Amino acid sequence: MRSGGARTGVAVAVGLAYVVLALLALLPAPVPFLVLAVLLVVAELWLSRQTGEVLPLLLRSQLGVRFRLLSLDVLTAVLAARFLPERALIVALAVVSVVLLHGGRDAGGIFARRREWRRNGGPVSWRNLSVPGLPDPRTARPVAELSAPLALLTLLLPLGFAIGDATDRLSASLVAELLVIAVLALYLAGRLLQYWLLNRVSMDEVRARVQAVLETQEPEIVVHFSGRRRTVEQVLLWVPVLRELGRPCLLVVREPTHLDALEGCGIPVVFAPRSQDIELFMVRSVRLALYPSDITNINNHLLRVPGIYDVLVGHGDSDEPENRSPIARMYDEIWVAGPAGRERYAYLAAGVPERRIREIGPVRPLTAAPLPAVPGNRPVVLYAPTWENATTSTDLSSLVERGSAVLEALLARQDVRVLFAPAAPTGSRLPEYADAVAALARRVAAAGFEHAVLEPEQIPAALAAASFAVLDVSPLVSEAIRLDVPFAAPAIRGHDAAAMVERFPTLSAGAVLEDLPEDVFLALDDALGDDRRAGARAAMRAHLDGEEPQDLPRRFAAAVTDAFEAQRRRRAFARPS
Repeated sequence: MRSGGARTGVAVAVGLAYVVLALLALLPAPVPFLVLAVLLVVAELWLSRQTGEVLPLLLRSQLGVRFRLLSLDVLTAVLAARFLPERALIVALAVVSVVLLHGGRDAGGIFARRREWRRNGGPVSWRNLSVPGLPDPRTARPVAELSAPLALLTLLLPLGFAIGDATDRLSASLVAELLVIAVLALYLAGRLLQYWLLNRVSMDEVRARVQAVLETQEPEIVVHFSGRRRTVEQVLLWVPVLRELGRPCLLVVREPTHLDALEGCGIPVVFAPRSQDIELFMVRSVRLALYPSDITNINNHLLRVPGIYDVLVGHGDSDEPENRSPIARMYDEIWVAGPAGRERYAYLAAGVPERRIREIGPVRPLTAAPLPAVPGNRPVVLYAPTWENATTSTDLSSLVERGSAVLEALLARQDVRVLFAPAAPTGSRLPEYADAVAALARRVAAAGFEHAVLEPEQIPAALAAASFAVLDVSPLVSEAIRLDVPFAAPAIRGHDAAAMVERFPTLSAGAVLEDLPEDVFLALDDALGDDRRAGARAAMRAHLDGEEPQDLPRRFAAAVTDAFEAQRRRRAFARPS
């Protein structure tokens, strides 16, 4: 909080300083103008490094750092006109310098972002793949909002005027202006040369070279994924199964944010931003496409490519709306964990024939970071709300509406250790969810003792160690049932307990929290005591996963083989199989 207050104080001071700077330019007072300009540039650099985009409170939001430094440059030109009104050349060069400074800062940012874009592959990118003639992509580094060298170069002009005022050598002003113009001319020339070097290989040629490598790799299976930031675990779930399969595979992602998490996974990864890129990279060897997500129309980019067998595999077993959507009719098959997954599509409006649904067993969360050891042996209680999902219509998170009440109820108990573990993508669509996570994390930290906020990769270990869990409707509910962990789910708006169980049948194996905190206490007492829902969890476990829940690799391999055979038999629309 002190740090935030300091930044606000500096922002206010910066806003007032620009007003004073304008007065010093009009007087004119070159030496005080230089001193204040130095302080302003240092403050701007500090603000840009601290918070990225802090605007002085006395300025409107549209008057950002770009405009503020332009104001400093313009005031420097005003100073020149007021200080040396009879020296037209010096005033004219001051104006030229100001224009070049402003253009140079803009060009510097543009070229820096372009450089990082090309270093990360440019029009496409890739991981776990070597493309002849092209360097391996590097993760794009964030470009600083304010270039320190160019910002400091701004001070050379008022320095020249200050020296001229103090020594009566007005030529110092002219030298400073010529130096600024020369430096900026060389800088821009260097950036143009760098731009030309980075673009020696055209964008079409980059795509063609990536396609050529894929032709030699001959992938038979493509996993197509699109999702918001930090949803890449939906793909990572399938990586161990795909690697064990022993067939050449390719992961295609539609957002570059997923690339780093997939680096080193053992399967080639390609980032394909355009629908045309999807068509280009679907080389002749591809026979099967798997889709871990069904919540975006971007899947259509691959579904329309003929000659490929399309299968919706999802990213975990749950009652979420996307696991029973009529959109699933687009796919050739839907692979689910067990009978419960099949039943989700057993309604007329779904329009999905039962013969197109195949049970392959559950895909389980990856082995991840363990829980830190703590003294004491109090039972572990986990609160793991889901994220806000990709659309409001599919948002089942309790975080914003009921998160504080749930957490307060759990922390009120002195006989348990509370772990708070929000889902990784939380806040990627709606900022208020990230704000809620931050507020609850502060509350857990303030509670002290053994309570803790966990990283998303620690959720599997936390659930396995929990004696009780409060979960939203998500794959974690099914995982709690598999691990035989008593659980409860907060009721969502407009649903009582009966309506929740009717809409989300897996909740029949747990408690539904309507009245807080009373229902939390009752559910927790039962979990730590009689555990009356143990039988319901056992029955639901068999219903979720069927008779062979631990044999996913074999059943998955058999499903892939059958899909290949089905694709071979059916008629190709536009190309031979």
